[in-house]
Amino acid sequence: MSNRDIIEKENIKLNVYAKDWKGAVREAGNLLLSSEHINEEYIEDMVKAVEDLGPYIVIVPHIAIAHARPTNEVLKNGMSLITLEKPVEFGSEDNDPVDMVFAFCARSKENHLEALQELVGILDNEKKIERLRNIEDIEEAYYILNRK
Repeated sequence: MSNRDIIEKENIKLNVYAKDWKGAVREAGNLLLSSEHINEEYIEDMVKAVEDLGPYIVIVPHIAIAHARPTNEVLKNGMSLITLEKPVEFGSEDNDPVDMVFAFCARSKENHLEALQELVGILDNEKKIERLRNIEDIEEAYYILNRK
């Protein structure tokens, strides 16, 4: 893994209110938008991917990984994390409700796969996920996510 941060501090937001899964995806996407990783259209691409393909982004219990295909809407590779104040349903029979949403954007297929590998590294660590789920402090979340 590289020396760069997996998720920058400005791309972490805790106890976010979202009315539904679309709101949760948009909140996670808005962090990437405000940190100039994406254009606004990419957020709608992430929402449309779930509308078209179903809740495939909820790959493990209670965690969604919002993303869309690499397009010109991606300005630079990046990742964000929100934890939800109240879990929301994505329509995943096995893994709902979701209380944590990662979003990522990649400029190429290779970058897309690298981002997924970084996420798998986080998701494979149950202690790390449990700490993130209950955390109240962005500094601590940042440290947990980026500690190698």
